[in-house]
Amino acid sequence: MNYLNAKDVLPEELLKEIRKYADGMLLYVPKAEGEEKTWGELSGQKLYYRKRNRMILNKFQYGISIQQLAKEYHLSIETIKKIAYSKKNLEEHIFYPDINSAKEYSNDSLLEEWIHTYLLFERKNKGFSDGLYKANRFYLGPLAMPLDLFRRNCGSEEGMKWQVDQEVFELRVDEWMERIDLKQTLPPIIVGYEAGQFEINCNSPLFEALIRKEITYFPMIVWCSSKEDYDGLGKRF
Repeated sequence: MNYLNAKDVLPEELLKEIRKYADGMLLYVPKAEGEEKTWGELSGQKLYYRKRNRMILNKFQYGISIQQLAKEYHLSIETIKKIAYSKKNLEEHIFYPDINSAKEYSNDSLLEEWIHTYLLFERKNKGFSDGLYKANRFYLGPLAMPLDLFRRNCGSEEGMKWQVDQEVFELRVDEWMERIDLKQTLPPIIVGYEAGQFEINCNSPLFEALIRKEITYFPMIVWCSSKEDYDGLGKRF
């Protein structure tokens, strides 16, 4: 039988309540009757903690304080410190806002964590990140996809879903074109897919730069709201 420190697995408020009845005592928590955990359930729990810890570490590396993280994740300060300063965690999956980093995260079932880190700290788009959390999403990628499948919906042109100043948009396009010319590593483009339609969610200037440079394929990350759409895209690409 494995023994765990209650500080590492219980929210601080619950731990305070338990201390009223068994402070300093060794407790055995039996399984609920009729609930035999399968391997899938156990591995799912392990993945949940790995994904949670990765986001905690990424946020800490972007300057979010130990105290803020403890409050956000309802964990003790000591638990957050163990996650943030773990040598193993520090050596695995260092986040970079580029395609190679996204592939590494994806290969280890952490693509969602890459996306949220990228949106929160590189794109400064908390609204988009929060929106993705509001429902169960399915993520695919990064995949090299033909750019003629997509249409830009952000720009200065009339009829664009997201209107931006032409001068600002062109400046950003020029910056991406320069990075392409310098052969710098670029981030994947994030798109949504629903009812057979793709929608570019961010980095429209990068998409436009790729089109002007006559690049026909580029790595995309696609998110879907339904398992059916996700499975259909998986078979297609």
